[in-house]
Amino acid sequence: MTNIINKRKIPLREQPSGSELSLKVIEVDGSFEGPHCYIQASVHGAEHQGNAVIYKLLEYLETNPIIGKITILPMANPLALDTKVGTYTFGRFNANTGDNWNRLYFDFTKSSTEISDFAKIHIDEDDKVIGKEYKKLLKKLILNKKAEHTAYGPKYNGLLNLTLQELATDSDYVLDLHTGPIATRYLYVPEYLEKKSDDLYFPHRLIIPNEFGGAMDEATFMPWVNLQAELKKLGRDYEIPFESYTVELGSEEVISLREAEEDLLHILNYLHHRGMIKEAPAAVNTSTHVKCKLSDYKTYYAPRGALYDYQVSPGQHFKKGDVLAIGINFENLFRNEPVKFEVKALADGVLINHYPSSSVQSGAELIQVMENVYV
Repeated sequence: MTNIINKRKIPLREQPSGSELSLKVIEVDGSFEGPHCYIQASVHGAEHQGNAVIYKLLEYLETNPIIGKITILPMANPLALDTKVGTYTFGRFNANTGDNWNRLYFDFTKSSTEISDFAKIHIDEDDKVIGKEYKKLLKKLILNKKAEHTAYGPKYNGLLNLTLQELATDSDYVLDLHTGPIATRYLYVPEYLEKKSDDLYFPHRLIIPNEFGGAMDEATFMPWVNLQAELKKLGRDYEIPFESYTVELGSEEVISLREAEEDLLHILNYLHHRGMIKEAPAAVNTSTHVKCKLSDYKTYYAPRGALYDYQVSPGQHFKKGDVLAIGINFENLFRNEPVKFEVKALADGVLINHYPSSSVQSGAELIQVMENVYV
């Protein structure tokens, strides 16, 4: 049996020229009913590797049947992808407002009377019934928010995010594919999914609080955390059936189809463990993986404006006192100070990413690291 693959476009924005930007939606239905996984890439327009992984996934789905459904959105933010400044893609922020595209999602369930009322009505229902009916409520709340947001015209800042939330609402699992600046592979994992994240096998994992901070993973898992809390108030224990992760796939502005093949193995392994793929994929490298709490994810800010030579590569472990970067500042000649200076590690850790350029202003996010790591 083969999968049924449908394609459609959702209009997003009309440009002054009259040309239209739209979302490309690919829906893959297996021959048997099962879970629904939602996958998107490039909400930050410069973060391309997720699209290489999606291409490899589509190749796989052409000949390998699945159980359930996968909704795929490559290039989920076409405006960001198209915003170029010279050779650089200005894709992380809305060029008009300065807002981070991945901080514009909406939390409409915290302290919501609709959620508390839902919990009271469905407290004695079966878990599957609760999940099914709750998705209907979430879709209704998103559509209401969308109508409010567009009442005076299609305000683009946030409309894209509401549309993506709407598309993800029917799913059981969400994988939001990103990259860092110059980075290794890692995951953002909500606390309640720390153990289940083992099935993704990515080598580095940041364990984030079950809180809303504006990102897609939080926007999709927090409604379920809030429902669990409401049911708990009423004396009902409820295990959250929903999973959402931010998947960081290396560095921005580049793709590697070769590396995408290995990235895909991680995702296929996850889908296998969730019952969507019968046959386990080829072996995935599981030799090393480390975690840390988000509070131990530290940023070194550039102490001086300078040209920096990074001494530690993404994914590399280092010790306290190791030199992480060397800076060169010629203004120091006129201060009778050394032109060269060092940025040293304040504690043991693992380097996750660093600034994408050697030319760095003081105060910029120079290096980000994991400290107090554990397995």
